[in-house]
Parts: sequence; structure tokens; C-alpha cells
Amino acid sequence: MWEAEGFSEAAGKNLVFVSLDFPRDPEIKAKVPNPERNDELKNKYGIRGFPTVLVMTPDGEVFGKTGYRPGGAEPYIEHLNEMLEAGKKDLADVQKLTKALDRAEKQEDKDRAIDAIIGKLANMSPESPFIGQLADVVSRVYPTAEGERRKACIAALVNAGRVDADLLAAAKEIDPDGSAGTWIGAVAAIAENVNSDEALEVAMTAITDLFDTVKDIPAEKGKFLCANMSFWSFRMKEDEAAAVKWAERGLAMIKDSEDPQDDRLRKFFEDMLDE
Repeated sequence: MWEAEGFSEAAGKNLVFVSLDFPRDPEIKAKVPNPERNDELKNKYGIRGFPTVLVMTPDGEVFGKTGYRPGGAEPYIEHLNEMLEAGKKDLADVQKLTKALDRAEKQEDKDRAIDAIIGKLANMSPESPFIGQLADVVSRVYPTAEGERRKACIAALVNAGRVDADLLAAAKEIDPDGSAGTWIGAVAAIAENVNSDEALEVAMTAITDLFDTVKDIPAEKGKFLCANMSFWSFRMKEDEAAAVKWAERGLAMIKDSEDPQDDRLRKFFEDMLDE
């Protein structure tokens, strides 16, 4: 992408490029000039996969995060420009909201600031690098929240991906038929954070419960849940029948979609059925 014709000229009007290499090959890795600094930055910015592209201020404050996107240089430049605009707005909004809360002295002013933070968090892109700052505030409010504020906290934390067993149960409680998307979003968040055998069991149980209860799960999230279940059933549980069932469900959700991402999923499901 960086070497694509016209990319550096167009993107370079608004950005200064900095590239850090994280090779896996031991011989190439040994040639990295300052691997300790690279690791320090990787940990600082929470890099989990490659490629990861961060857009930040000259002071090093991140306001945009992305990675590989198909389509070539022109749509990628458009994506970066959109991210610049949205990121700057998120940065300004978060600074304004957190300052309002810090400065609030009266309870009514604090409540107003908290409700504004909850509202912003519920509508932020889950990819926003600022989402954690607001999620921290809402996580502190949620345990004692009641009524509509409690529902709003649950929806906001689900959007931020801050879902544990307690929040999963709460999301199902307020959205038992899945029509609001809160329960489905909570299950998707659980599925994205499987890092242990225990977490795997929780995720598989949650997905099964969701599909057994909600009849019309949107394909946007459902197809990825099916892919996870098919893979986990085959690789982790060695349950070929379950892997086939979930692959068939996933294929039914994709249908005749022409989305390139769906093409990759379709091949995955078809390969699972072939195996």
C-alpha cells in the first residue's frame, strides 16, 4: 500500500509516515535497529495484530486505528481522511466530556456529564482509540445505576466491548428477544475475547443460547459467530457434526452476498463442510 502509485503523495499532504517493523524471522529480527523501543511502543499502543496503522497527533496521542483494507490506494486514502475527521472529533468530544465531569461540583451537573458520556460511548465506533477513556467512567457508574440509566450503561459498555459474565446476563435481561441488538452485541464481544478454556466455554454457551432463543439474528454479527463456533467445534472440541451445523448456518446467512469479506467466509464454511 505504502508503495502504491499516488499513495504517498496524496496521504502525505496530511500525514507524516513512521513505519516500525516487527519481523518474525529470527535473522531479520536481529537486524532491527532498536527492538526494545519497538516492543515498548507495541505495548503502549496495545498492538495485537499486523499490519496495524495508527493515526496520531504530533504529541503521540492516537485518534485513529486501522489495518489492511482491500481496494487499493484510492479507497484507503479516503478511509484515512474519514478517520482523520472522525478521530479529531472524537478527541475533542472526549476531552470536553471528561473535563465537564472533572469540573462538576453539583450532583446535577455530575449526572448531566455522566449521561452525556454514556450517550457518546453508546454511539462511538468500537475502533475508536478513545473508547476506553469513556468506558472506564461508565464502568464505575454501572454497578449502582438504576432504571433507564442502567439500560443505557449496559448498551454503552456492550458497544465498547466491555462485556463480562455479569454484563452478558444483564444484556440478555434487558433485550431478551435480541431485537435491540444489545444481547447480540454482548455475545459478539464475549466471542472476540476468548483467551482461555474457561472463556471458550462461556463464549460457546452464550452463542448457543443466543441462536436457540433469537430466530432472526442479523448476518452482520451472526456469520462471524457461526464461523467461530464452527472452528471451535472442529479444532477445540473435535465435534465434526457441530462444526458442520454451524458452517451450514453461516452459509445460509451469507447467501448470495457479493461482499469480498463474505467471499472469504464462504470459502471457510465450504472448507469446513469438505473436511
